[in-house]
Amino acid sequence: MQNILLIAAGGAIGASLRFFSGVLLQKLTNKSEVLTGTVFANLAGCLFAGFILGLISDTAAETTPWYLFFSVGLVGSLSTFSTFILELLNLINKKSFLRLAAYLFLQIIVALAATLSGLAAQKLLFGGFT
Repeated sequence: MQNILLIAAGGAIGASLRFFSGVLLQKLTNKSEVLTGTVFANLAGCLFAGFILGLISDTAAETTPWYLFFSVGLVGSLSTFSTFILELLNLINKKSFLRLAAYLFLQIIVALAATLSGLAAQKLLFGGFT
């Protein structure tokens, strides 16, 4: 139960940081279509994830309270993109290039197809954007 609470607390902070940094960035960049809150959250999440990865010396550390709070909770809710990048790095480090190609295909092409399918289903059921 303690682990769930740590993840939830970190998640609340990460989600709040994502929201407020996005609002602030939109004000600072005059609602740029490139420098968006999502871009900032993804880059910040990757920076934090890399820092946390550097602190982890063995897989047992992935179950420590601080790892759960910061990595799974805070960084996970700030940006799932950072997890995507860490998983890519893991496959690259293992030189698992066939798995890397499959992973990229699933994460980009299939995810795009799933999003388009969801949009098509919504249009079919409700006649367009609601």
